[in-house]
Amino acid sequence: MAEQHDISDAIAEFNRSYLMLAKWLLLVNRSEATRQLGVSEMTASRIASLTLAQIDHLATRGKLFCEFRDEFAPGCA
Repeated sequence: MAEQHDISDAIAEFNRSYLMLAKWLLLVNRSEATRQLGVSEMTASRIASLTLAQIDHLATRGKLFCEFRDEFAPGCA
């Protein structure tokens, strides 16, 4: 059970870091960040407007926010 708790904590911390980075990138250079993150303009707006409390709430939902994109796989460049 402790191992599951550790995994949940790790996912939450990863999500929190990812969302904070995504928000910062969008605030610095929205068009470049939207491209790098692979998100729509609507999703970019939602991420950019998140409060810290909302980020904390979303981070603990138990699923990773980022996804592996095939176009970045080795040999697919």
